[in-house]
Amino acid sequence: MMNTIWFMILCATFLSAQFAVFCHASMNPSETIQNYGYPVEIHKVVTEDGYILNNFRIPYGRKNQTSKPRFPVLLVPGIGNTHSVYLTSGPALSLGYILADEGFDVWLVNNRGTKWSKKHRTLDPIRNKRSFFDYSFEEVGLYDLPAIIDYVLNVTNFKKLFYIGYSQGTTSFFLMASAKPEYNERIMLMTAFAPVTYLFNNQHILLSFFKIHLKELQELTEKNGVYDLFSHPSQITSLINAFCNNNNNGIQFICAVPVYFIGGYSPNLNKRILGEVYKDLPTTISTKTLFHYTQLALAEQFQMYDYGATKNIDKYGQTTPPQLNISKITAPVAFYYGGTDSLATRPDAELLASRLPNIVEKKYFPSYSHSEFLWGDNTVTMLYDDLIRTMKNTLN
Repeated sequence: MMNTIWFMILCATFLSAQFAVFCHASMNPSETIQNYGYPVEIHKVVTEDGYILNNFRIPYGRKNQTSKPRFPVLLVPGIGNTHSVYLTSGPALSLGYILADEGFDVWLVNNRGTKWSKKHRTLDPIRNKRSFFDYSFEEVGLYDLPAIIDYVLNVTNFKKLFYIGYSQGTTSFFLMASAKPEYNERIMLMTAFAPVTYLFNNQHILLSFFKIHLKELQELTEKNGVYDLFSHPSQITSLINAFCNNNNNGIQFICAVPVYFIGGYSPNLNKRILGEVYKDLPTTISTKTLFHYTQLALAEQFQMYDYGATKNIDKYGQTTPPQLNISKITAPVAFYYGGTDSLATRPDAELLASRLPNIVEKKYFPSYSHSEFLWGDNTVTMLYDDLIRTMKNTLN
């Protein structure tokens, strides 16, 4: 048993070394955005528990620079992602740029611990690694999102904002909206791409492995101090970027294999932009986040992190982790899910949709995998155009 676990750990270490090349870009985010002709601002938000989050703002587009107030839109990435997932495909295909050109005030989020938000008031991510990375999507929902939402509304003088979440960006939102229901009133419309809360029907090989070996993996994490993954950039980023920025179909397929493996296969993936995708991904993932998702799958519940009976009493005042009540989520939700998504599976997504009390739009894309919502060949015409119409209709 332990040999199997160590084999998987070694494989993960190897993959981490290979994938770490994707963490550096030749230009910083501000330079990239400005190179496309868009204005950009950096806003630091400090959470209640001390994390310092760097968020990027595109206040207007290239063709609409008038000073009129623009409704704020918050774009929240998934696990192992940064804000860049909403910009990678360039102005014509990326939701961040498209929304700015459509007259919205775009705010791009970087969650705690990720590449652009790896600072804390008192903790150092290297010297205090165990404490710094002691978080999951629970803390993102309880601390990061409320702090960012309050900050954006204060800066823009709006009472509500649009929220767009992808993958873990939906998990943390639904946790926040359940645990802090007052934040539902600050949301004009929540858009869920590839939403993840329930994992009852998820048979992904990685999740299956974690479900079988969760206790051993948690013990190994403590024993070896492995509290984070993909934290350290590699010197060969430019080589991988050059390799994947290639029009050769065979090379493009090779570069697409990790995306297919993680989120499911689809012929609609825009493989031409994978070189750009891999400049910034994957970013740091806390191992606690992976354990928390595994707990959701094992418990078949949407719940807080399970520390075990004794620690749960200290943390929550009860032996079991609190369940999160989806029915408390009163914010209007636009719900989009795919048929080949191996992470946010169709049955689990439809179960979530059936329990949300205020879905205003629900669309199923049979050929969409987990990545299509960001990097599909036809995402603009199939999804974004419709979403923007829905957002504008919400304002009228």
